[in-house]
Amino acid sequence: MHPAAARRLIAGAVTVAGFFSLSLTADGVGPAAADSPEYATVLRCSGQLDMEVVDAPGGRASGRGKLLCTEPGGPEQGADIIASGTVTGGGELVTETRTSDTITFETGKKSHLTMDRRFERASSGVSGPADSVGNGLADSGEFAGARTHDEGAGTFVTGVTGTTYSMDRLTLTLDR
Repeated sequence: MHPAAARRLIAGAVTVAGFFSLSLTADGVGPAAADSPEYATVLRCSGQLDMEVVDAPGGRASGRGKLLCTEPGGPEQGADIIASGTVTGGGELVTETRTSDTITFETGKKSHLTMDRRFERASSGVSGPADSVGNGLADSGEFAGARTHDEGAGTFVTGVTGTTYSMDRLTLTLDR
């Protein structure tokens, strides 16, 4: 190999190795990514959400729940969540919704979210396990502009007019 080509190859390898050693931390996220507002979690909540839906596009979707939330470095605080919207799609085992959610913290502050959620039943029976996943945006109030993501696990019960999803293991994060 020509000496100049070898030096370029070695310099490139050192640059790449240096980049990885400077940008990776113990959890695999580099300082630039961890400190970036695009990836910073501003609120983390866990709790439950009960959502009642009319299983047809355009049908009603409404829910209520209780959350325990923390801001990074802050104390835990209780919060209530109320969701109201419509069914946007789905199928035999899936219901998709779009809701306007209001989180009211025990301090009296509020955050308003627009959420798209997908509920999935494990079977076509009358009841059983179910999961949910949702994404959206904090439109106004506390944490306005934050991206939202939630995931839930729980159960469903199908009735005469619709289905009730009880996500008793719900996590919700807001990221900026």
